Amino acid sequence: LGNFGVYGAYFALPFDMIFEDDRPVMATRREKIELILSWWRPVAIMILMLSTMIPFDFKPFGEQNAGEYHEPISVQDYLALGHLGNCFAIAIFFQQGLALGDVLTGGAIQLFLGYKSESVMRNPMLDSDSPSDFWGRKWNRLVHAVLKRGIYKPFRSYTGSPAASQLAVFVASGLFHEWLVHACFLYNRPGVDTS
Repeated sequence: LGNFGVYGAYFALPFDMIFEDDRPVMATRREKIELILSWWRPVAIMILMLSTMIPFDFKPFGEQNAGEYHEPISVQDYLALGHLGNCFAIAIFFQQGLALGDVLTGGAIQLFLGYKSESVMRNPMLDSDSPSDFWGRKWNRLVHAVLKRGIYKPFRSYTGSPAASQLAVFVASGLFHEWLVHACFLYNRPGVDTS
């Protein structure tokens, strides 16, 4: 693809390319096949979860007083084991959907462009050993890499302060998540006029 094509792929596509000596690493035939065949795991988990959650209206641990949208909820109801179980089940289902999207996107990139891509999700819900392992090495590696390249490193080279750079990454991530929640949920509430 040339330098311009590598630049475009690096910044425009939803995956993180692997580089060696400032050159993108090309995926081997075996790596392409292994990535394409890895779609079955998230699909199997999602099918199993759907088959157990649909009969219970996506509340496998029973109906809980968890509030709808902005209804008040007590701390006791929020921390009830049934509510936490339902949230955990939905979180695992959501993470498997992200893993499937990661496999399909990474597979398409490796097949069509030939570049070896970094897995975005590394089964964080089930394979993490600690919160730092979850957030730092398993969950959404793409955003981690983008924040490191786009916020942390430039801010650190400008200020020389690791703590200030970490704070800048925290603020940027917080602003992004606020925007995401606002765009996805606040405009889609029943009874909210968005016109």
